[in-house]
Amino acid sequence: MKKIDYTAPFVFVAASVQLFISASAMADVNLIEKLDLDKDGQITIKEAVADPAVLASFGKIDTDGNGKISSIELFKAKVALTEEKNTSKSE
Repeated sequence: MKKIDYTAPFVFVAASVQLFISASAMADVNLIEKLDLDKDGQITIKEAVADPAVLASFGKIDTDGNGKISSIELFKAKVALTEEKNTSKSE
């Protein structure tokens, strides 16, 4: 009986997941850099006016209610949106 080596596929999948997470995080950073006019690392409601999608979802993304969207809140919102889409596709 042949012994199957799963090392290469596992490494490929792990690298792919890491690449996806890195790309998503970079997209979040780029969005914050684009909208963050005062360069404090967060997006305020006044800054969000420049992006209609962010503005429309501001209240949902700002989970701590401090009036600013951090990179962590933005990432969590994207994860929640992805999970929501995956759930609706499987139904």
